[in-house]
Amino acid sequence: MNTNPKNDPLPFGVKDSCQLGYFHECMSGFEHQVASHMMAEGMTDEALLLTKTIHDRYHASKRNQFNEVECSDHYARAMASYGTFINACGFQYHGPKGYIRFAPRWNKTNFSSSFTAAEGWGTYIQQFSKKAWAYQIQLKYGSLALSAISLQTDLNKIKSVSVMQEGKPVAISYKQDKSDIAISFTNPVAISVNQSLQIKIT
Repeated sequence: MNTNPKNDPLPFGVKDSCQLGYFHECMSGFEHQVASHMMAEGMTDEALLLTKTIHDRYHASKRNQFNEVECSDHYARAMASYGTFINACGFQYHGPKGYIRFAPRWNKTNFSSSFTAAEGWGTYIQQFSKKAWAYQIQLKYGSLALSAISLQTDLNKIKSVSVMQEGKPVAISYKQDKSDIAISFTNPVAISVNQSLQIKIT
């Protein structure tokens, strides 16, 4: 984590400093970690601003946008950016327990994102209209086994929660804790590729 803003020929005072093996760059891996933490703590605007600043630095018009140089080319620490993404989605997942959660940080009334699980991946969609919330998990590859799901809503008092899988009702129980909705499936649900799970809350 060093820089050479004045482009001095010997920035560290010696000719053969081991530090010279490092590029004179900010280390985006640390920056992404800060952005991820900000997003997790509800500092959404600050996290997005920091992430945009990093992307602008590695814009395709300037350099390789797929190579956020740190102490070497294609340095893996920059993959910390994924933490900002999953925190922005409010995504949590526990494979053995069959638990999944989504709580997006912005655009909550019309939100969609990709997600990955232990044995598959797909798309999550969340929409609000006419005093009802609609949620959907679409599996695009593999399989997904669920015993419980946690979501968010701005409804003060829930009247009903319904879950459908491929047009068939799924037996559930649920609890509301302020804006959090915890849904438990009476029997574990297995979602296969190209199948979806629909949830409606009113």
